[in-house]
Amino acid sequence: MKDLIWVGIRESEIKYSNFIDNSINMFGNNINSLQNQIKKRINHNNKKNYDFIDDFYNNEIIKQVKSNPNTKFMYYSQIYSFYSMKKLGLLDYIICLNNQDLIEFANNKFKIKEYLKDYIPVLKYIYINGKNYNFKQLSQKYGNVKFVIQTEDDSGGSGTIVLSENNKDDIKLDNNCTYMVTKYCENNIPVNIHILISQNDITLLPPSIQNIELSFNKLMYKGCDFIAYKECVNTKMDSKLKEYAYTIGKLMQEKGYRGILGVDSIIYDNEVYFMEINPRFQNSSIILNKALQENNLPSLQELHYNCFFNKNIKLKSFDVNYSGYINEYGILNRKFKIEPIEKLDNINEKIECENFSYLSTDLYNKSIKERKNYE
Repeated sequence: MKDLIWVGIRESEIKYSNFIDNSINMFGNNINSLQNQIKKRINHNNKKNYDFIDDFYNNEIIKQVKSNPNTKFMYYSQIYSFYSMKKLGLLDYIICLNNQDLIEFANNKFKIKEYLKDYIPVLKYIYINGKNYNFKQLSQKYGNVKFVIQTEDDSGGSGTIVLSENNKDDIKLDNNCTYMVTKYCENNIPVNIHILISQNDITLLPPSIQNIELSFNKLMYKGCDFIAYKECVNTKMDSKLKEYAYTIGKLMQEKGYRGILGVDSIIYDNEVYFMEINPRFQNSSIILNKALQENNLPSLQELHYNCFFNKNIKLKSFDVNYSGYINEYGILNRKFKIEPIEKLDNINEKIECENFSYLSTDLYNKSIKERKNYE
């Protein structure tokens, strides 16, 4: 689409999209990347970097608008567009933008779970304040020895803590923060599904199993596996996931939501439990785009656009035969016996990397959930 610029995190987010040719992003070798400007990869989940990152995006956006007043922007995450473009007075330059209150509602892990618990299965939860945290009392009262603690604005697992007898003394909670606590479900299967919502239609895309790893007491998102989903999830659980996803899509449609969103759930004890909504594109969107392109179908960016302008979002059935793994600097990344077919956003030159900064998404044409593929 002419004069449209993608505002995202990784250059690879538009690699398989014919709808957008130019992007502003943190990671990648393109001219408008933060990495290219400072010759460094930073940890974008570290709060000390937030102001610096905001300044980068603001400066790039202003530069693009001055260069071409007809420029329009599409955001990877709508919620961040409000923080920057509203402050700059440039909201009119964004296309495909929902109401701010609706986006903040969907993004709030507490509010959305409170709302959806009346429609779909949700794990029982309680709230605790950081200053009142006491593991012994928590364990005695609820009869669990392992819990998941989450903040209301967690993203990618950065605010999701696993609490147990073994690490209870290491966990320091913010006295001024409220946390949601649920039991830790051993041997659950974490799954994700994309939903497209227009005025008249709801489209579900192929689901994936999420690669979730425990790192420094936090459950961190490390990639996705579409092949493993087809091999490991039975028909009954697949039907439940899609039924609940459609219910969520319908409820959000009635609230006026348009465009793409992701739904995280877990399969546990013969049930599918809703975990959270991601009112944005996701890391796994990249792999879905590759499959869409191979099947001569519109990219997710084009479909997202179509949702807002009530154009076609119906798709023929297609398979996604890929898995992906996120590599980060300074931590122990898994090594697989199989080789990736591509390393998305890989660094082409020697540059400095902060600990926990994003390095690449390794793309595989086999499942990486199979134990035989682990070294």
